[in-house]
Amino acid sequence: MRSTRFLNWTNYIVSGTVIIVLGIFILVGNENLYQQGINLFIFSFLLLGISQVLTLLFKDRKDFKKESLLRSCGNIVFAMVMMHYPNIPLSIVPLLFAFYLLFNFLVKAVCFYISFKNRRPSCWIDLFLALFYLISGVSFLFSPLGHLPTLLSIIGIYCILLGLSEYRAFLIEVIPARFKRKLKRHFRITLPAFLEAFMPRRMLDDINHYFNDMKEINEEAFVQQKENEEPDLEIFIHMSPLGFNQFGHMDIFFENKVLSYGNYDDSSLRLFKSMGDGVLFETVKEDYIPFVIKYSDKTLIGFGLKLTASQKKSIQEGLKQIKEKSYPWYPEAAIDHQNKVTGKTYHDYASELYEATKKQTKFYKFSEGEFKTYFVLGTNCTSFADHIVGKSGTDLLKMVGLITPGTYLDYLDHEFHKKKSMVISKTIYNEETKEKAIHKNKKKSLKKKKNMLK
Repeated sequence: MRSTRFLNWTNYIVSGTVIIVLGIFILVGNENLYQQGINLFIFSFLLLGISQVLTLLFKDRKDFKKESLLRSCGNIVFAMVMMHYPNIPLSIVPLLFAFYLLFNFLVKAVCFYISFKNRRPSCWIDLFLALFYLISGVSFLFSPLGHLPTLLSIIGIYCILLGLSEYRAFLIEVIPARFKRKLKRHFRITLPAFLEAFMPRRMLDDINHYFNDMKEINEEAFVQQKENEEPDLEIFIHMSPLGFNQFGHMDIFFENKVLSYGNYDDSSLRLFKSMGDGVLFETVKEDYIPFVIKYSDKTLIGFGLKLTASQKKSIQEGLKQIKEKSYPWYPEAAIDHQNKVTGKTYHDYASELYEATKKQTKFYKFSEGEFKTYFVLGTNCTSFADHIVGKSGTDLLKMVGLITPGTYLDYLDHEFHKKKSMVISKTIYNEETKEKAIHKNKKKSLKKKKNMLK
């Protein structure tokens, strides 16, 4: 345990120092360092192409491949064109940043439309940010080289802040517990959202490799615990190799109910299925987890949190406030059940979930508030979970901008490996482990209830 703590501390200090030094180099070197880096990259491409051509020419005739020669010549031509037109490679990063800003403009424009339609006061903040991203994006797009020094300064400062956040994590790890709460709920600098969005898929690959190498799956393979206590709340991060499910989904398990928010009404979907009526459902864990694993070929990681009495009360109050703005909604299967219609086959997610959970799932839509309309890049499953877990007094996480399931996955896994944090357990639910994992957690929950009754 002490060696693990030492490795964590070393990792924070080393990674923080490396990132800060990189940021300082970018700030000091600015255009000259960037240009030298681009030149080195192009020169390496040229040498690679020449080396590949020479290797092919000296190979036996039977091993010669025309496709390989064309590819090698293409590398040489590409390098020579970049050398002849040096402004093209220099403009690539500013142009990519311009497209990133314009993408953020589109996201914030949609968020403004949703907020304005739902009469939320915060809509004007979305409008301001949309205009800021639009003006900045257009400016970078039409003058990429003119904005290169500004962009490099932004990248340098960002690296320094990212490195300082590693130092802050080190301080939280080593200082006495009574001082930690003052540090926790401040802004956290993370990797860009478009990088963290791929975290679920990367971790899924790691888990699959781990289980493929095992001859026998024992309890230690899918349940890790720092403390011999029952979590008060569990956060599920969904991972899948299929389509948009690769970017993950997130829901929570609290007081014997799974709570999940998303666009579960297919008839309301619009804007390439990225927007629709916001739907919240409550269901039972024992049936829900096997269903989602089978339905989308998913693996779930459940992070268990230990809460104080005041934190539990805050979450209860937060859920109560959300439910006050909701009303029951019934998918096709629930309507048919009420009308005693039998023998039908359903193809929408909500109906299939309703059937798979033995009609124990309750669905809700919203008459007002931020969750009335779902938007995949705005008010989504992660923002709902963060509203409940992160903004109800739990001091778990606070960030600005788009929060993805990958962002939470990275943070929760990070917190689990700390000696003292709210995250006390980590459980893997997949096709091989689901029955054992659910059964184990159910036994622990019953034991906890018995102890409370004594």
